[in-house]
Amino acid sequence: MNDFLDLFTKVAKDTGKGVKGFLKAQLIIMLITFVILSIGLSVINVPLPVLIAMGIAVFDLIPVVGSGIIMIPWALISIAGGNTETGKQLAILYVFLVVLRQIIEPKVIGDHIGINPIVTFISSILGSIVFGPAGFIIGPVIAIVINSIKKNRASTK
Repeated sequence: MNDFLDLFTKVAKDTGKGVKGFLKAQLIIMLITFVILSIGLSVINVPLPVLIAMGIAVFDLIPVVGSGIIMIPWALISIAGGNTETGKQLAILYVFLVVLRQIIEPKVIGDHIGINPIVTFISSILGSIVFGPAGFIIGPVIAIVINSIKKNRASTK
């Protein structure tokens, strides 16, 4: 029974560290998104680019839709309103942002929660399949718990 309590305590501690690391990683990704958007919106000559980038970066924390909830309608409305050049530039900026995020997110999150980036990516995808959009968070948390149990069981043997 004492071994179980020790294991439980270690897993709970590791999970807490992993969740804190996950939140820190999300803030880093949000900061990167903010910087990219600030530069991109400045190049496009959008008024108040830093303020707009800050708002979009906050929306980027929403799993699945993220910055697209703002960027896609904005690009489409610009094109429909006759401002096709701005609409195209916004669409290109959004695609660049999505591609960059897909590349850096598993690495940044993996480094901060102590799990291989591939495992982080797979746990996010599987989590989203099983739990829907919230699975992008639940999946990595489950991976943290499994990794902690595996690590701590090996150290107690």
